[in-house]
Amino acid sequence: MRRPTLIALLALLALGSGTAQASADKVTLSAKTTTCTTGADDASRAAAFTGAMPAATQTKRMQMRFVLIQRLGVGPKGTFKKIAVPGWGGWEKSDPRRQAFVFTKRVEALTAPAGYRAVITFRWLDAKGHVQRTTVRTTPICEQPDPRPDLVLDGAAATSVSKTTAAYDVSIGNEGHGDAPPFAVTITVDGTVSDPVTLGPIPAGGRVTGLLAAPKCTPGSTITITLDVANTVAESVEGDDAVQRPCPLA
Repeated sequence: MRRPTLIALLALLALGSGTAQASADKVTLSAKTTTCTTGADDASRAAAFTGAMPAATQTKRMQMRFVLIQRLGVGPKGTFKKIAVPGWGGWEKSDPRRQAFVFTKRVEALTAPAGYRAVITFRWLDAKGHVQRTTVRTTPICEQPDPRPDLVLDGAAATSVSKTTAAYDVSIGNEGHGDAPPFAVTITVDGTVSDPVTLGPIPAGGRVTGLLAAPKCTPGSTITITLDVANTVAESVEGDDAVQRPCPLA
């Protein structure tokens, strides 16, 4: 099957909005993933991370610094690494003498499959600009699943047509996150491969059925059903398209 190169992390946007209107007793120190949207195309994949901090005694100004980290592939394996994002990395500052500081940063056009977190550094400054305290929190992960389709064989039945041939009824599903274009299916019985039959397209989460004419299998033997014979579908899982099943004839 075709396996395309993963989309690069492109067009990352950093959109910040700070507020200091909440009172300190309603704001606790936190680092949260406030938005995590997924989709089949990069334009639909985004995440927003929010830091919140209350003022300490004699704090004049509060600051936050956001760093985006990325883990490529399907979690939980893999190592998170820092990703450079325009508009990230600098210190975001509250207005002076505020009781609390909340700030959100957003990234778009995320690569998939991957996981994303923000590492937020919090800093409290006194009236002379001296650092009173510094602490770091990491947000929960925004998981971006593989956007490609994944063809799976749901079932196979057969009806005898003659002494030598049978009609095989196959059900094929798409368990991936993207739509699957039309694809060809064959059945191999005792080394003889049937003519291919084109099925699909299948939307994500959908299923199709089809009939294939092939030699009659012997009860107790094994047949092989091959999905996407011509390798036209780029799938998230590529190694499960040749499926062996017991002969469905009684």
